[in-house]
Amino acid sequence: MDAVSIQVARLGNTRVCFHITFLLAALILVFAGFGLHFLVFAGSLAFHELGHILAASFMGADITRVEIWPFGASARLERSWQLTPYADGVVAFAGPFNSGLLASVASALQRGLIQSGSLVTPSTYPLLDLLVKVNLGFFLINMIPCLPLDGGRLVRSRLALRVGYVEASRKMTVWGLVAGSLMTVLGLAGLAAGYGWYVLAVAGPVIIWGAADERESAAQENIMEILNRSERLRERRALPVAEIMVPHDATVAEVVTKLMPSRYHIILVAGRNMKVLGRVTETRLLEAFYGGGTHLRMRDIWERTHPE
Repeated sequence: MDAVSIQVARLGNTRVCFHITFLLAALILVFAGFGLHFLVFAGSLAFHELGHILAASFMGADITRVEIWPFGASARLERSWQLTPYADGVVAFAGPFNSGLLASVASALQRGLIQSGSLVTPSTYPLLDLLVKVNLGFFLINMIPCLPLDGGRLVRSRLALRVGYVEASRKMTVWGLVAGSLMTVLGLAGLAAGYGWYVLAVAGPVIIWGAADERESAAQENIMEILNRSERLRERRALPVAEIMVPHDATVAEVVTKLMPSRYHIILVAGRNMKVLGRVTETRLLEAFYGGGTHLRMRDIWERTHPE
């Protein structure tokens, strides 16, 4: 448990935690007499997060912690996973996809009930109408391209190829602070003008909080500690190793897209006529990637680690 989250369960090696903002939202809804509404909200949130978990498991990632926020959940994955842009993007989009899917199914059910005459207006079944609105809201909010939202993780997975993971994280947290501030101002202005823009007024500060938390985390993480898999090796006693061969002029950004989750890689750097010039460890590759050296050639990486 840390200062702003509480562990409520442990599923295998995954710790499930509630962020304090989620607990506050739950208390407000329950004491305001919206207990059933909270169940719809919590169930939709769980289905959203299930998309992330299933996608991560399918791709072979280890999820060490899931922190649940009012707008979604933040999954802490083994850091090597975040360096595979395609995989990172798939996991990021899986949550909004589930929310959009549930909203579509609930909306189709609404239309079916209206056509059958069982439903006159959406307010006839308010919880069904809420199910549509909550999941549509989850989809739209989480697709905003900023951290800590899924849209920000999706953009970061591509931006990291150009500027490195740390710098991409910094840029997306800045967008998070800007987006959260704009949403807060618009929400409060809307409420003052008599509009029911409660979602913006609440989501804005939460996004600001999450962006600040992401920025602090990115700033404090030790790069070599992130890359170190020794603890996992001690636990499992073995790690699968894969060799991949790349041309000497391939860039770091190109090579990291070939990495597979849950494997340690040895990169064979090939010159002309497929002659192997030498080997580069995954650690060296990812160190360059994290440090922003995505433009470096594999020949440069090999020469730096094997000076004559």
